[in-house]
Amino acid sequence: MSINQHNLYDFDTHIAEIYDTQENDTQDIELVRNLLRGKPSLNILEPFCGTGRLLIPLALDGHSILGLDQSQVMLQLAQKKIKELPDDVQKRVQLQCTDVTVETWPKEYDLVILGFNCFYELATAEEQENCIYQASRACNPGGYIYVDNDHMEGELDAAWQDMNHKYVYLSGTCKDGYQVKNTRETIWFDVKRRLARFDRRYQIISPDGAITEYQFTQQKHPVSKVEVQTWLEKHGFEILGVYGDHSGNPYHHYAPKAIFWAKKR
Repeated sequence: MSINQHNLYDFDTHIAEIYDTQENDTQDIELVRNLLRGKPSLNILEPFCGTGRLLIPLALDGHSILGLDQSQVMLQLAQKKIKELPDDVQKRVQLQCTDVTVETWPKEYDLVILGFNCFYELATAEEQENCIYQASRACNPGGYIYVDNDHMEGELDAAWQDMNHKYVYLSGTCKDGYQVKNTRETIWFDVKRRLARFDRRYQIISPDGAITEYQFTQQKHPVSKVEVQTWLEKHGFEILGVYGDHSGNPYHHYAPKAIFWAKKR
């Protein structure tokens, strides 16, 4: 397991519901579709698949996909959505509860997707590089990898060093009336190593006002473009494209994203 001892999405089903409702952007899905244009149906592996936001559209396109995630709660919600799909699509999708930071990934895939900011769930550069290593082992020769992260170069961003601000996100009201309040507050950082630790708190408030609170510490390492490029080349990938946003525009130093499309040698 990661040095982060808690999976923030596994505490309560309402947290997964809020995530699924709010993390609903589709631009990265269209970018992946454009990168796959003209290719036959592929056998795809998606670690950190969550509730199936990216996995389900690709299955509808005709690809076969195995989704991995450590959170049983997220996978349960993904499975609920998959059961609403046509039978032929359901047969192309599998889900597996796996801690991708320590368990060996399955092999013989044509594409490995490390999608939207999944590296931001990991605590260190070593854990992130291990994902690239595992992806290389999982990928067939001539297969592809897609890696998508927010872009931060240089020193740790000032916002990650601010210990006087409580950041609120992934909060809202669920269909059954339960409220989710999620806060993140920086409690430690290391500028040189680009690390930050946060006090994370979830409050689940029932319609009758009862409150359940979860509190834990989470460490993050905002991965850089240079790091990902180095790891991909080290572990046998040829970089075919680097994009600065989900519209597929070329990467530049001030781009909001650093997205890699690479091929296994």
